[in-house]
Amino acid sequence: MSEHSDMERGSRSQINRRSVLQGIAAGGTAAVGVGAMSGTASAAEEQCVAGLNLVEPAEDYPVVERDPGVLGIGAGGLSESGAIPQGEEEVVVYIHGWLELFTGGAKAQGATVQQALRNAGSDVATLAYNYPSSSPNWWGQKGGAEKSGREFASWLQDYRAENPETDVRLIVHSLGARAGAGLLDELVNVMGEAPVRSLDILGGAISRKAVTVDGEFGDALANGAEEVNNYWSSADNILDEIFQIGEFGTEAVGAKGAPEDAETPENYNDIDVTGIVDGHCLYYDPEEGCMETVVENFPAGFQGGGDSGGFFDDWF
Repeated sequence: MSEHSDMERGSRSQINRRSVLQGIAAGGTAAVGVGAMSGTASAAEEQCVAGLNLVEPAEDYPVVERDPGVLGIGAGGLSESGAIPQGEEEVVVYIHGWLELFTGGAKAQGATVQQALRNAGSDVATLAYNYPSSSPNWWGQKGGAEKSGREFASWLQDYRAENPETDVRLIVHSLGARAGAGLLDELVNVMGEAPVRSLDILGGAISRKAVTVDGEFGDALANGAEEVNNYWSSADNILDEIFQIGEFGTEAVGAKGAPEDAETPENYNDIDVTGIVDGHCLYYDPEEGCMETVVENFPAGFQGGGDSGGFFDDWF
């Protein structure tokens, strides 16, 4: 059930950008695409390190890491570091996006998300999942992210078995949306586990159609989480422009939400945070991001608190 705010944008700029993107899709070579996508490293570093209020993580901040392997695309095998939360009422698992090494690192990003939640009035425990994502090969990293999400499902299964009273929430950023969707599909549709409590997508680097009922991840979202909230911003220039180059004109769900005329899963909601978020890594900024809105939309009963404002009253 998508909820969109009407956003008026100049038709000339839309046509010009669309024409450029279609031209690249039609006549660009693979080398041009790789070069364009590789250039996002500097843009990501500028926004996600220099422009983001990154938090210095505590030494024992908990991280689950997938072995990157020789090629940096994941070789299987997971390891833990830090103080993994045990016996909590709920736990947030944060999953980072593309070019993790250029954007502060998974540990620092996870600690930043935790601080943003604290600033928003939530004391929920958090941990980060670090999967290989720092190759400039966008297309290879896409498949690697989904595979890494599926690999993480077995760890989460074991964790929930050891902590049966703990509700698990996922907060995923950028390419982490693909990892998160792969995780949910594997956990619920393949392994037969119960859905997680919720999935919050921040600047999701997956297509708009992917979240629809008939889309690539429709079943994963419908079955894998009790609630799915997609936070999108049309001011996210990395998604609104560079993502489309790498995806040959396809628009990202993190830039515009699901298609207005498409059916989305009943547990899915689009939330426009354009007025709050004006950069790709600023969704989880402790001072300027939209995490207060994320906490406000938590359903009643979460340890982290936050008034749902009646948003989910009809769901329970």
